[in-house]
Amino acid sequence: MDRILYAGHDFATATDIARAVLDYAGTLAQVGRYATIDIPIVALDGAPSTATLLLGPALPIASRPIQGPAIELVDTGTVSALRDAAERLRSPSEAHWMIDRRRDERMIDELDFDRR
Repeated sequence: MDRILYAGHDFATATDIARAVLDYAGTLAQVGRYATIDIPIVALDGAPSTATLLLGPALPIASRPIQGPAIELVDTGTVSALRDAAERLRSPSEAHWMIDRRRDERMIDELDFDRR
C-alpha cells in the first residue's frame, strides 16, 4: 500500500495504482494536458472509497509506502486504464489527435460568444 500525497491530503491506495497515477501525472505534465481521474482508496475508517484527482502540469503529487500491516487493494482495471492513457499520450496516433482536435473545435463552436 502507498499513500498518494495531493493538495494537502493523503489517500491510501494500492502500490500499483499509486505508481500508475504518478506515471500518468508525469506524462500529462510533459504534454501540457490535464485529466480528472477516479481511483479506489481505503478511507480512514478502513472502508473502500474513491478519490477524484485532477492531474496535470504544475499540480504536485507524490506517493510514499505505508509502513506496517495493510491490506493491499487490487484493481487491475484502474491500473490498466491509467497505463493505457499514459501510453496513448506518449505515442499518439494521427487518428487520436484528429478526434481530439474535432472535439475541441466542437466545444469552441458550442460556446456562446457575444459577436458584436
